[in-house]
Amino acid sequence: MITKVKFLIPLTLLLILGSCTEYNKLLKSNDNEEKRQGALRYYEEEEWIKSITLLEDIIPYYKLTAQGEELYFKYCMASYQLEDYILAGYYFKRFVRQYPTSKNVEEALFLSAMCSVKNSPEYSLDQTETMNALDEIQIFVDLYPNSNRIDTCNKIMDRLEAKLELKKYENAYLYYKTENYKAAVVAFESTLQKYPNSPHKEDIHYYLVKSNYLLAINSIPSKKKERLSNTLKSYRKFVALFPDSKNLSEVEQINKKAIKELELLENN
Repeated sequence: MITKVKFLIPLTLLLILGSCTEYNKLLKSNDNEEKRQGALRYYEEEEWIKSITLLEDIIPYYKLTAQGEELYFKYCMASYQLEDYILAGYYFKRFVRQYPTSKNVEEALFLSAMCSVKNSPEYSLDQTETMNALDEIQIFVDLYPNSNRIDTCNKIMDRLEAKLELKKYENAYLYYKTENYKAAVVAFESTLQKYPNSPHKEDIHYYLVKSNYLLAINSIPSKKKERLSNTLKSYRKFVALFPDSKNLSEVEQINKKAIKELELLENN
């Protein structure tokens, strides 16, 4: 067993050194065809960095040729495999512009959209990239409505929309928590308008009742009546939609208080 170990270590080193020597020779070579074959071989072996490095040297020499199309698409794919999604997305878009009739255009557009999906951050962060991803997927769906990737696209779009919906709901809730009730009312109503089937629908209507009431009682007299009326409207919507809600008792108390406040205003 010890003898085998002593034999394997130098053999492994020889293989590594041989591979490095071959790669270094290719880097220094002026033979584009030799570099092309090497780049393709490294690509098949999933040596992405080596393949990319060689491809960068030779792609300009094969530009707008059948071989250039293959090389550039593999260059895009290698970048994607390295999870460099910003660069990969950029390269896929360039590929489509340079080779608009390529058989790989559909895949390039799809993977370009997937790069934006991969770059989409957590819902609590800026969602610009998420919206870019939705736009790109929608463009793909419009261009290839019969693609076998449509179901995947729809599932991804639903997931991204859910992230945007959660972001919008959390922003509205933050207004409520910081006692900015006017902004909370606007934000909650906007969330319902854009996402009428939101999974947070009950909570949104609940916080609308509370926000409308808290806005009303903290308002100047000239605006109090209208805002109390809005509280009653939001209460009626809540009761109609969620008659079995665990928050029903609380919103009923708010409704009673709002009615009393209105009666006082009318008597005065």
